[in-house]
Amino acid sequence: MSKQKKSKLDQFAETLADMDAAHKTIAEIQAWLKEEGCTVSTGAISNYLSGLRQSRLQSALLAQISAGANQVREVEKQFSKNPAPELETLIKLHRVLIMKLSTAGNADPEFLKLADQLMRTAMEFVSGQTKARFKERELKVSEEKLELVKFDAAKLALKFAAELKLISADKSLTDADKVNAARAKLFGAT
Repeated sequence: MSKQKKSKLDQFAETLADMDAAHKTIAEIQAWLKEEGCTVSTGAISNYLSGLRQSRLQSALLAQISAGANQVREVEKQFSKNPAPELETLIKLHRVLIMKLSTAGNADPEFLKLADQLMRTAMEFVSGQTKARFKERELKVSEEKLELVKFDAAKLALKFAAELKLISADKSLTDADKVNAARAKLFGAT
């Protein structure tokens, strides 16, 4: 984020940032600036410090993104040499971390929060796996039922074909009688 206009406080940016980090009050900063020969309102100081904080946050975020990208490149480089761990392995690692964080929670409650978050993540994964296995089983059962229906339909088709052949071979029936007999066999008596 580039500054849109210059400020007379720009020359003091580093010192102001340090004073802000040290939790100096606006009045203390204003007094120091006055000693340095710079008279400015408290509102201007507050706005300038807000801009500095925003700029530093943005720089820190960009640095984190850059570091993350470097880590991803390094991980991908390592995975090209060694395969990535399976999801099951990662879940087992989650379990170990949850246990360690739960144990460390006696000393620091923040560890308990982390353990809870990891536990929720692990439970969501297991729940997702269970649902996926259930869907796979449902699909397999449906496919098996479909195969049984196809088999039964083929058996019926063979039976009807044999019966239709018999009807067709019967020389005592007229063509109309053969059609009516075939219709009765296929669709029932009408």
